[in-house]
Amino acid sequence: MAVKIGVLAITSQFTLESAVRRRLAQIQTSNHEPVQVLGLKPFESGNFPTREAEVLERQLHIEFAHLARFKPGTKGSEWFHSSPQLLQRIAKLSVPPEQLNVPRCIAVVASTQKN
Repeated sequence: MAVKIGVLAITSQFTLESAVRRRLAQIQTSNHEPVQVLGLKPFESGNFPTREAEVLERQLHIEFAHLARFKPGTKGSEWFHSSPQLLQRIAKLSVPPEQLNVPRCIAVVASTQKN
């Protein structure tokens, strides 16, 4: 399993749900496996919530650099190989998408039955 660590900025024209759905659709288009949200970490307070989110994102990229699927600073550098420690860190830092009324997955797999 590949894990993407990234920031999603919410603007006034999107709710959290619509922004997540939009971003999931963008990511899903480039993936042959159903993409799932493992967790979300809202940044809604403070003077610079987007900046705080970007700092945490950078820290996580450094912490899990040994699991990087691509070279830092290149396309795809937000993708990491899964590991128990990465999944535990995500669970500790975030909340499940269902807790925020956000879909975990938008993909609908087609039936593979032959007629």
